[in-house]
Amino acid sequence: MAHLTGADKDEVLAAPMAAALEAARRWNAVVALKGPSTAIATPQGECWVHDGGDCGLATSGSGDTLAGAIGGLCARGATLPQACAWGVWLHAQAGERLARTMGPVGYLAREIPAGMLAALREVEG
Repeated sequence: MAHLTGADKDEVLAAPMAAALEAARRWNAVVALKGPSTAIATPQGECWVHDGGDCGLATSGSGDTLAGAIGGLCARGATLPQACAWGVWLHAQAGERLARTMGPVGYLAREIPAGMLAALREVEG
């Protein structure tokens, strides 16, 4: 986010909600700013924070998996903010599941979708 906006990295880390809100307004987009906590912001000024997931999610391709999940949720009829929030939650749930079974690091992005689907099935009943 710091690179995309030209902001100082320490400023983004210190105030992720503010950085996400600024980016959402600037680009007229729903933004998920990933980090230890994920800030989700809309261009209208709504903002949510999700705490969860696992450090193992910081693996190559993990963000692509999250983006695909958000797109899939939109295709199922969710609004952009809903899809982003649910996608972030499902992604975090998958990371927590993988950490329990494989350890905190070392899993691959291709292993994340199965955990996302399992979490989705649980909440769908």
